[in-house]
Amino acid sequence: MDVVVLVLQGLLVFAVAFIYANLGLGGGLLFVPILLSSGVTRSDVAVPISLTLTIATASASMINHHRKGLVDFRLGGTLVGGALVGAIIGTLFTLTFLLDERLFKAFFTVVLLAFGSYMVFDWVRNTRNVDVDDDSKMTPPRRAGVNAATVASGFLSGSMGIGGGLLNVPLLVYGLGRKTRKAIGTSSLLIIPTAAVGFGAYLAALAVGPSGFAWPGEFLLIPILFPIVFIGAFVGSRWGLRALRTRPVAMLFILLVFIAAAKLVYDLVA
Repeated sequence: MDVVVLVLQGLLVFAVAFIYANLGLGGGLLFVPILLSSGVTRSDVAVPISLTLTIATASASMINHHRKGLVDFRLGGTLVGGALVGAIIGTLFTLTFLLDERLFKAFFTVVLLAFGSYMVFDWVRNTRNVDVDDDSKMTPPRRAGVNAATVASGFLSGSMGIGGGLLNVPLLVYGLGRKTRKAIGTSSLLIIPTAAVGFGAYLAALAVGPSGFAWPGEFLLIPILFPIVFIGAFVGSRWGLRALRTRPVAMLFILLVFIAAAKLVYDLVA
């Protein structure tokens, strides 16, 4: 294991966790490419490593948001079922390519662009108080629809090694009217079991594989990078809750949605 590469990985994942912990995202959007560009050669190994790092980011973020009363455990408990189902399906997708990868990426790009455009429109109008819950949207049909939609966020977690917050946060904000900071904290809560189930599914797939269980050597990165990511996310979210106003946080989230869409478009045309 190259020490210089390991130090670089540590610095990069710390920075990603510091920022993403303020957005209800696990960081997998950047963890996976960081790993693939610094020694991990296979995506089916980078994705489960990334899932463990998203757990570290989400756990630290959830702790700090909970201290501020910004995690809705009851709501999270009703939504997590769909996300877990999606995580298992997403893991099978990555391991066996049961679905067409290009078609999935194209569909997800369209979803991100639609969400991003609506969030820009809402941000520019500034008609919604981002620091107040809109309980009028907490209707049974909306809750059922959002619960079903969390299957997609779980799918993203299992298939791409990301936490699913790119969908969780908009669903909580626009689908159920939760204030932005509470949506971020609750999204962090949802990421933890979703990513854990996705990682467990990878281990199960390794165990039942034709060659038997073989622990990839790159998994040694997990106990090294996990505490680095946790500290980065803990420090970052604690600072963000104290120093960052909600509207700039919302704009940063919107920018990352469009960056994610651009990355997918690049993957499709490259």
